[in-house]
Amino acid sequence: MHDHQGFDDAAATWDDDADHERRQVAVAQAIQESMALTPRMSALDVGGGTGRLSILLSDLVGSVVVTDPSAGMVRVARERIEAAGLSDRLQAVQADLTADRLDGTYDVVWSCMALHHVQDLEGLLRSVAKLLGRGGQLAIADLDEDRDGAFHADKVDFDGHHGFDRRRLAEQLADAGFADVRFVDATTILKGDREFGVFLCTAAKAA
Repeated sequence: MHDHQGFDDAAATWDDDADHERRQVAVAQAIQESMALTPRMSALDVGGGTGRLSILLSDLVGSVVVTDPSAGMVRVARERIEAAGLSDRLQAVQADLTADRLDGTYDVVWSCMALHHVQDLEGLLRSVAKLLGRGGQLAIADLDEDRDGAFHADKVDFDGHHGFDRRRLAEQLADAGFADVRFVDATTILKGDREFGVFLCTAAKAA
């Protein structure tokens, strides 16, 4: 992932944006409807930012480790987790899963609007597959393909993906060791006068 500084600087006020909150709630709802989560499950949040999605889903699983490459985001996530009284079950760690090794295995991995910042997508998907236990589940929410790059047009140094073609992402997931890949429409983001689609993709670690 890149531009940690930009996310470090934005972390403190990130959750004040009503659109961010609406998006996280919509994605949490879509995950809840698409997966059978149980209190026995351990979850991993990839690029979890301030931890908002994991806090919203925390009652449905046993524990969550929120990861983010940005120190600022992780700091805010720790504060939010503590304020929510969830420190016994949720923790936030600074990690970039394309490069850093995490210990343990998880039952479910979720991610919201993080993948389009990851240049080495194949590497990330492979490392996530390794972190999932047998029958582990994956849920990714991100932008539908934005061919003209309009969503990030205001960020001159953006060097990630302009959304994702669903069929291509399904192929990349299969290559990384996932099966049963499904997509649903999760929400939309209004930016300027355009609406951008956000999908939820679910998959299971192949046997």
